Amino acid sequence: MSRPDPHRFDLYIGIDWTGAKPTGTAPPKGIAIAVATPDGMVRPVPAPGRAWSRREAGDWVLARVREGLRVMAGFDFAFGLPWVPGVGYLDGRVPGLDGLFDVWDLVERASAGAPDDFAGPAVDDPRLGPSFWVSGPTPAHWGDGSTKRRRTEVAAARAGLGTPVSVFKLAAASKQVGKASLAGMRTLRRLRAEGEGAVAVWPAELMTDRSVIMEIYPTLFRLRAIGSTAKITARPVLAEGVAALGGRLAPEVPERFDDHAGDAMISAAGLRLLAADPTVWSPPGLDADTARREGWIFGVKDSLP
Repeated sequence: MSRPDPHRFDLYIGIDWTGAKPTGTAPPKGIAIAVATPDGMVRPVPAPGRAWSRREAGDWVLARVREGLRVMAGFDFAFGLPWVPGVGYLDGRVPGLDGLFDVWDLVERASAGAPDDFAGPAVDDPRLGPSFWVSGPTPAHWGDGSTKRRRTEVAAARAGLGTPVSVFKLAAASKQVGKASLAGMRTLRRLRAEGEGAVAVWPAELMTDRSVIMEIYPTLFRLRAIGSTAKITARPVLAEGVAALGGRLAPEVPERFDDHAGDAMISAAGLRLLAADPTVWSPPGLDADTARREGWIFGVKDSLP
């Protein structure tokens, strides 16, 4: 598996994502960005306007790379779809897809040019749509759900890190991770292309001395920092959690903030800590095929049979 160079990153970026639908010209609510510097200082990054758009969030990361910084950026959504041996992706409906980047290309085509990397149309596309559980009782195609989850999601649950929701389950209105992930794939595809080789996608690509983007699960960082899955919305709790991860809060962090900002800040602090752990970069259960086909949640180290 790919490992980081011995020297540290210049900036650790935590991004809490959203799958909200566009509302007129307003950006979706919920995207939050925070950074941690090598010395451990953690701070939120204010949006350029009322809220971050998806495109602005991706462009902000790319701008840091173009400044010459080596960044490590974690995005809170699924980077890939489940791969079923002998079947492939999407219940075998789309032959020829053999990796994350093929999936990203399909999602881009299926999104029909929707603005701000919105991917709602992809859920209705006949190549993708039949695999989703959109509403109502469990559909017949769902089975026991085992083919609807990626290996890293199963590993996270086995390790007691919570239960990541399948990207295909849209029936839970409060956890629209599927739509958020499809939109995120569009953002990452553009970021990778416009980065012109300066940005690697972990664990699908070799990093060498490049900046790297990876999938994160903020619940993992909250559990490690405060021993709870509870959302963090108050400075004293966040300060305690960040300190447990070896960092400290910048003075401008307010006394209260929403849970999106809390997840972004605890994730930035967690990325800085975990970056120095070689076992995180090459966890048990992450083989080369899984790395390129499904991706992996950074920090999940439980092995699988």
